[in-house]
Amino acid sequence: MQATINGVKLMYTDEGKGTPLVALHGFPLSRGAWQKQVDALKSSYRVIAPDLRGLGESEARPGANTMSQMADDLRALMEHLNTGPVVLIGHSMGGYVTFAFAHKFPGMLRGLVLVGTKAGADSAEAAAGRRATAEKVKTEGARVVVDAMAPKMLAATNTDQAMARSVRGFMEHSKPEGVIGSLLGMAERADSTPFLSQINVPTLIIAGADDTVMPPTESEKLATAIKGARLEKIANAGHLVAFEKADEFNRVLLDWLKTV
Repeated sequence: MQATINGVKLMYTDEGKGTPLVALHGFPLSRGAWQKQVDALKSSYRVIAPDLRGLGESEARPGANTMSQMADDLRALMEHLNTGPVVLIGHSMGGYVTFAFAHKFPGMLRGLVLVGTKAGADSAEAAAGRRATAEKVKTEGARVVVDAMAPKMLAATNTDQAMARSVRGFMEHSKPEGVIGSLLGMAERADSTPFLSQINVPTLIIAGADDTVMPPTESEKLATAIKGARLEKIANAGHLVAFEKADEFNRVLLDWLKTV
């Protein structure tokens, strides 16, 4: 499905009925990374998964795609879809957007699910690295990011080549402008750590035990800082835990959703 949101055409999946769950993908992924959750949950919940601006099949615009702008996009999409308050699920960069949304629109939340993400801002070195990568994408295209990121999404012990090809497929539709915009937006994002103590909705935190992109220690920090948060680590899972270990992920999520 498609909607023009804040002047940008966003593609999204919207299936099922019931309590709305909105799932935000990481970088440089797309909504297809959530398909196993859509399939498993749509019989009991309304599951919405957008392609964030510039990524997947959504339209790109020049300049930085800030986490605040993408949070505004989400709020406008929710109005368009008449969702009311949602359970917001954010993976990696989608988690950064989730923090921005929770800060700006707390009344639109029923609960939070934070997957392989962190609250802290980039270090000066990490931000410089993102900007350097953005310059590289300008001259060499988005494939330089896909080639660098795709091998890091699954656990190092995972030898499933079909799964690895699917991961690349979730990345390959993203436009260079969108990849650049996300890199620049992540580089300038604010530190959400001071805000964590203000979160007052049920919160589930999920980490892949073998995630090398976002070490599980970051999830532990979130669980300590967010009042009443529940932390689950999934064994033999890398960064893209919801796809790599979908059965375990869905079991944990469904169990937690009973409490929301």
